[in-house]
Amino acid sequence: MHLTRPAVSLAAATAAAALLLAGCGGGDDGDSKSDKIEGADSSKDKSPSPKKNEGTQEKEPDFRTSDIELPDDVKLVFDWDQPSDPDKAAALDGAADYMRALLHGTVKQDPKDPVLAKHVVPLQTAQEFATTVIKMDVKDGVTATGEERYYRENVGEVVDGKLAEVAFCVDQSKIFDRKIKSGKVLHTEESASSYMRYTLVMQKSDKKGLHWKARTFEFEGKAVEQCKD
Repeated sequence: MHLTRPAVSLAAATAAAALLLAGCGGGDDGDSKSDKIEGADSSKDKSPSPKKNEGTQEKEPDFRTSDIELPDDVKLVFDWDQPSDPDKAAALDGAADYMRALLHGTVKQDPKDPVLAKHVVPLQTAQEFATTVIKMDVKDGVTATGEERYYRENVGEVVDGKLAEVAFCVDQSKIFDRKIKSGKVLHTEESASSYMRYTLVMQKSDKKGLHWKARTFEFEGKAVEQCKD
């Protein structure tokens, strides 16, 4: 069950991920509620559009580029503005790659996809959710096809130099399940369930030069008021 399924199934996957996380025993990392970043209200502060930085040779994180390869029939559209702050840009870049990695796991039919593992903090809800979703896809024998759009992003302030909340809308009206064996596309009509709001807490790697990873994942279904154009 990838992210393009109806909201009822998505809610079930979210609940399953929460149960899986609870079974891991908590520890210093805690659960998604304890990971809520104080002072990083992404719903209020949107990162400014990028400014050209002439004279610099350092490659800055850019959500528009990625080395994660997806099939030609799967298109992810990121209608986002590039933040001028390098840490916010890196957090947004990491969020984009988390979404790509999740779809990559579905395409590969592998809940333990090494590509996904590179983009999540272990034993946190972002990993548990993605793994649960991919397992459901494998069980149902489906992959994804079509176009998924991400827009109306908000990047919160960076807390303690290593955590940032990234929230965004998702339009899934043009992406569908496809049966792997038969190739049949399971088309669905556009509805309130097509519009969702995701919130990720992104965590900066301790190692310099590595990408930010998804730590926690929160899902709001039928987010028509926030996300319908």
